Amino acid sequence: MAFTTAINTSLLTTYLIKKFIPTLQAELQYQKFCTEAEIPEGQGKIGRFNVFSNPVGNITALAEGTVSGNEITTLSTSGTDCTIAEYGEFIKIPQLQRKAAQKGSMDQLSQRMGYGGALGLDTLVRSSAIGVAGATGTTVAFYASDTTQTGGSTTAATPGKCSAAAIMGAAEQLRNATVNSVRVGGKGFYGVSGHPDGHFAAILSPHAEVQMVTEGTTGRITWQNAVVNVPGAMGQDKWVKGYMGSVYGVACYRTQNYLQLTATSLSDVNVVMAEGGLGAVAFDDMRATIVINDVNSPYKNVDSVAWHAYFGTSLIASERVVKLYTTAV
Repeated sequence: MAFTTAINTSLLTTYLIKKFIPTLQAELQYQKFCTEAEIPEGQGKIGRFNVFSNPVGNITALAEGTVSGNEITTLSTSGTDCTIAEYGEFIKIPQLQRKAAQKGSMDQLSQRMGYGGALGLDTLVRSSAIGVAGATGTTVAFYASDTTQTGGSTTAATPGKCSAAAIMGAAEQLRNATVNSVRVGGKGFYGVSGHPDGHFAAILSPHAEVQMVTEGTTGRITWQNAVVNVPGAMGQDKWVKGYMGSVYGVACYRTQNYLQLTATSLSDVNVVMAEGGLGAVAFDDMRATIVINDVNSPYKNVDSVAWHAYFGTSLIASERVVKLYTTAV
């Protein structure tokens, strides 16, 4: 019988490549569009965001010389509470494993745990499994349509494909928001890294993205039409580099961390939002921290690697966040 690797398994026949393949990671978008606030230590664990009621646009003339006309006797605010809770995960690492493992293994493990923390908090902002209404808890919805010139409707229906018109239709709900019987309009985001100031934000599933950028119709404006007519490098970036850019004042972002729900048929739940729709609070740090500890074993031979966060999030105002339903097939 031949002297082969299949028989002599006790011989070292596998060379361990000293370069790790990066983990597949979702593009996380939700948390960066939160209104964030840190609670000082010793000040409780509940943060409250307040929104003033809107003016009515008084057009009653004042009598000449009046000292009492058009007094506002009631000016209310609506508050939304965010309660901080603890979140995290950990894994035990025996010292024997640490000593025997290939160099760089612990660094890679720490990076893996760091991404786990980022994904966890981003998912909390998107929607929470513990009863806190995240972005997808909004009561405002827009259902994409393949045939409607305005891209869809707020009336519940079997969703069609995502389109530039659907993005514009969802944004209309933000611009035309009704609060206290006054049309107030939404406000875009300012000061968010990489985001064009003043634009709304649309967070789309990869499938919704493909539906939008490949749409071809003569019945309404399409993403392709807009890209063709953008001169210079910006138009090239959109087409060649896969940069969706902004659709009529709505900056579009892709994420793999999206929700699917059944709206007559299986649908991707995309989100179009304005500033102030989502809030988040934390102690000290809005991001998860990596903790490496001795787990206090009798032999001091086991450590742990964990991600940990004190974090709370909530939907502040449904009229500032729109769920955009698009077909998942």
